[in-house]
Amino acid sequence: MQPLYLLIVAVALVALGTAEVMNDFSSCIKYFFGEKPPTGFEKTAFPVPEEHLNENNVPECLAAYQQSSPAYICQKIPKGNQYYFATLYDRGRRIPLYSAYLVQKGKPCGERPGFFRLEPQLIHRELSAESQQIQETKNIIKKYNIKKGCKGQFPEYQEKHKLMQSQAVDEDYNDAAKQGYDRGHLNPRQHHNQEEFCDSTFTFTNVVAMNKELNNNIWNKHEIEMKEIMERHCGQMYVITGAVPDNGKKVNNRVYVPSHIWSAYCCVNNMGRPIQSGGVLVRNNNNAQKQTMTVNKLEEELGKLYNQEIKLIDGCQT
Repeated sequence: MQPLYLLIVAVALVALGTAEVMNDFSSCIKYFFGEKPPTGFEKTAFPVPEEHLNENNVPECLAAYQQSSPAYICQKIPKGNQYYFATLYDRGRRIPLYSAYLVQKGKPCGERPGFFRLEPQLIHRELSAESQQIQETKNIIKKYNIKKGCKGQFPEYQEKHKLMQSQAVDEDYNDAAKQGYDRGHLNPRQHHNQEEFCDSTFTFTNVVAMNKELNNNIWNKHEIEMKEIMERHCGQMYVITGAVPDNGKKVNNRVYVPSHIWSAYCCVNNMGRPIQSGGVLVRNNNNAQKQTMTVNKLEEELGKLYNQEIKLIDGCQT
């Protein structure tokens, strides 16, 4: 019986060590009502941009790892030993399709961290399980390259190339700011009251190029209203917030700009039973008008925009 026992222990240890970029949301499934993630978005993601390294005889280890798109991210940061929310990330467009999280009651956190983290596992699956600041991410890539025997070769395929091939970076959103776009959070800091949860939202996999006027006015007011509903009526609130990509618009010729921003919520009582739900949809421009609707109606509208049947929150239509 001992060999079988050892096998079981080994399997358990592998499961505990599962990293944040995964094949599904099983490790952070608690952030979805009824433990049911949305459906229909998988087919909307673009594939990872191709690299033609072999044409230049560049070693494979210097390429960003060609993983599938979309990426399922259970968000982690170095300070905490848990998952803070879930994100479905479109590798081809370098934007999140949606983030799912639980709203926390209480006063929002204090100071912002002052930086946005990157996801090393979008580069290579065997790298850090936690999102990291840019310099630490570069250090991690450098160590990986050395380990694989790629030190000093082809400088154009070193740390910066791998970062930019795998995800959005500061340069992209600096360019976006020049065009009137903010780093718009899908999971906003103000919906949390614990420092680690607030800090976890500052990752490039949780932001999109959001119109500055929309972000500072209509969408900010919407996020405040959501927090008020949570405080007054809910035992818990499940939220999914996403972005509809505009396939004809990019910033820095790399990161797709959303045509619309949307959000859906499910409010449950202290027994976990649904008591309220709703959805909103806005255009990502200066003249945006917030459209408030049922979750079912939002699913219909998103189905038209994505040209794909969409299911957001199953079983919470109140």
